Amino acid sequence: MFPRPTSIRMASAAKVVLLACGSFNPVTNMHLRMFEIARDSLQRTGRYTVVEGIISPVSDNYGKKDLLSAKHRIAMLKLALKSLEWVRCDTWESEQENWSETARVLRHHQEVLDNLYNTNMKPTPTKRRKKIRTYEDEADNASSPKITVNDADIPIQLRLLCGADLLQSFGEPGVWAEEDIEYILSKHGLVCITREGCDPRKFIYESDILSKYQDNIHIVTEWITNEISSTKIRRALRRGESVKFLLQDAVIHHIKEYELYGLPDNKYINHIIPSPNAEIIPSPDDDDENESVMSVINSSDASNMTLRSQRCSSERSTPPRSPKHLINEALSPARSPQHVPCMTDIGTLVRRVKNYNLRAFQSWKVQN
Repeated sequence: MFPRPTSIRMASAAKVVLLACGSFNPVTNMHLRMFEIARDSLQRTGRYTVVEGIISPVSDNYGKKDLLSAKHRIAMLKLALKSLEWVRCDTWESEQENWSETARVLRHHQEVLDNLYNTNMKPTPTKRRKKIRTYEDEADNASSPKITVNDADIPIQLRLLCGADLLQSFGEPGVWAEEDIEYILSKHGLVCITREGCDPRKFIYESDILSKYQDNIHIVTEWITNEISSTKIRRALRRGESVKFLLQDAVIHHIKEYELYGLPDNKYINHIIPSPNAEIIPSPDDDDENESVMSVINSSDASNMTLRSQRCSSERSTPPRSPKHLINEALSPARSPQHVPCMTDIGTLVRRVKNYNLRAFQSWKVQN
């Protein structure tokens, strides 16, 4: 028997809305790619048609370290989603006064879908009538869903889109309420994206509740692995490193424009950090760039005497000379770098200068 054409099989496919919850601090290209590969995997089965994607950022009261305000996170999401038109940012969760559990967020969006679409289904007992219903965003309301459906008598399913790390957390004691896990898996189901080093099938096998609802867990294998994480992005931004091609260009511009994630006042990296592999070769011809230490010492015999680290000699046994000779020698051109001892401490420099002054003064006093 030959398989039926795709157009026929897709006519009765279940309608799915993908919902992703998280902090999105900031939103990365991997967050966007999750929606693309999840839609491809579901529609490839011929049993589902993905009609919309929703990103729901957490509220400011989530209590996570380094969490940026919802105002900026939502602004960056809207900028990033300009390149992914079938996915929208919903602000309901971020507007809540307290942190909302994932199960509560799913209930809210399911109620919205039921009110806008599922409760309006009126199938006839004789013949199935096809009609098109479209719900579009109003200009001032970005939280309303944007859905176009051909079969009005097929209910829309809401599924939670997540990574394998979230699936793994279902088995960790104290992280999730058991009734929430039961509700999410039984009423909605998961679309789980694999990650490097995580085996979701193993998590399912080791968990009784995951094994019970394994038919509601759709695993998507990401063969093009890319371990982009918001934590690593924030670290790179704090260190002044490039994040181009990891974030959307519009998101990078927003971060720079508003100086987010500690860019302007980082006390550790508010200067140029040389590469550990960089080889520093001093040049005696360029005094401005190669003077490692320069200090001006005021004394009773020689005022405003300038010393370079290249002129600090380790030969303490040299007979004392006059202060005038010492000053001329200190101001003379630096010697070759291989003859200059290593200066590791500014205190050592000060002690050596004091010894030179003391010995020179004693010698001058004896001669006079």
